[in-house]
Amino acid sequence: MATQKFVPSMVVDLLLQNGIPELRLFQPSFNVLDAFADTNIGVIITIQENFLRKMKEKKQLDHFIYERVKYYVDKGVKFRYVYVGNEPFTKFLYMKDQFNGTVRFLNMTRDVLDSFNLQDIKVTTPHFTDVLINVTKPSEGDFREDIKGKMIEFLDYINKTGGPFVINMFPIYTVYRYGFDVDFAFFDDKSKFRIVDGNYTYNNLFTFIYDTLVSALTKAGYGDMEIIIGQIGWPTDGFMSASDENAERFYRGLLKYLARKDGTPLRPNRDINMYLLSLTDENMITPEYGPYQRHWGIYKHDGEPKYKIDFTMQDRDIKPTVAKGTVRMPNRWCVFDGKTDHNETLVLQDYDYACNDSDCSAFGSGATCDHLSFTEKVSYAYNMRYQMENQDQRKCNLVGAQITTMNPSTPDCEFPVEILTAEIVDGGSAQTKKY
Repeated sequence: MATQKFVPSMVVDLLLQNGIPELRLFQPSFNVLDAFADTNIGVIITIQENFLRKMKEKKQLDHFIYERVKYYVDKGVKFRYVYVGNEPFTKFLYMKDQFNGTVRFLNMTRDVLDSFNLQDIKVTTPHFTDVLINVTKPSEGDFREDIKGKMIEFLDYINKTGGPFVINMFPIYTVYRYGFDVDFAFFDDKSKFRIVDGNYTYNNLFTFIYDTLVSALTKAGYGDMEIIIGQIGWPTDGFMSASDENAERFYRGLLKYLARKDGTPLRPNRDINMYLLSLTDENMITPEYGPYQRHWGIYKHDGEPKYKIDFTMQDRDIKPTVAKGTVRMPNRWCVFDGKTDHNETLVLQDYDYACNDSDCSAFGSGATCDHLSFTEKVSYAYNMRYQMENQDQRKCNLVGAQITTMNPSTPDCEFPVEILTAEIVDGGSAQTKKY
């Protein structure tokens, strides 16, 4: 969900060059799936909740699975899982707009896959950590009372059909939500904070949350169920402690921990499967849960890695490969001239308009561009709108705006120049939004 998108084949090359074996796609667009034919990269696709809500009859699902799974299996795409919906029991959404029928849709999806002889592709639904009650020790782990009945029904179903329990974790959010020391989110043991639970001591958030889930599954009767981490990562902007340095620190510790196969106190000596969030920044994601949601990318929009990370888990001090084939737009920026004779109300209106029409998530508490002066903030907003519209000169037609070739970036705040969009990916168009 970005204004400037990579060509799908470029992303496949990036995955192959970095030795990344699997990818989750939120929008299973045709031209994206095409790029994965005969690559041996495992693919997860999501059937979006919008599609399920609007589905009138089963043949719509038959058609979806045929078009986006069966057809591509025959072309050599290696599907691992089909996720049916996404985080249906998340507290905020569940209270507001309950999504019923998760098990019914899982069952229908399983039936359709079986009818196409695709038994190897598993079905499940990912959940967010807030399905667990707010606990202080892993042994107290349990599922929230308001969803317990539905969760037991879900667990019964995926246990019967061999699907894993997929949990999405956002450590930066959880440490602040629980009031923990932020260093507890990292794996380098720099935090003085500890959680002692009987004979076990937890010195990082990941093992604490993981074992809380193990306890909840055990109480539900499924203590041996496979757990996959569906999303985990560290954002680089838009929140306190969100930075390139902290993201590098987080991943370095996480990947060293994974490589050791230590497991957790309740499940020692385990290999843990997890999916990193995410390959690139996405400036069109709704910032409803916070501006940092647009800054999970290991890569910037232009295909440059932001920091060092070794996907092979050998802890080499390297940056991943640069995306090949991106074309940077010219070094031009749309900025505010800062003159004092403009009508301030009109300037503020255009500033708000430019922010709403683009991406000002680098502003806000703890974010990289929060310290800018008024003139610089207006310039940043103007420039984001100009860049996200492929440097269309008409988009710089704002109060006091001018085009410059002088880079207005500050030491802490980058005023980006975007890449040319070589291809429009259909995942974000009105046509496939329903998927």
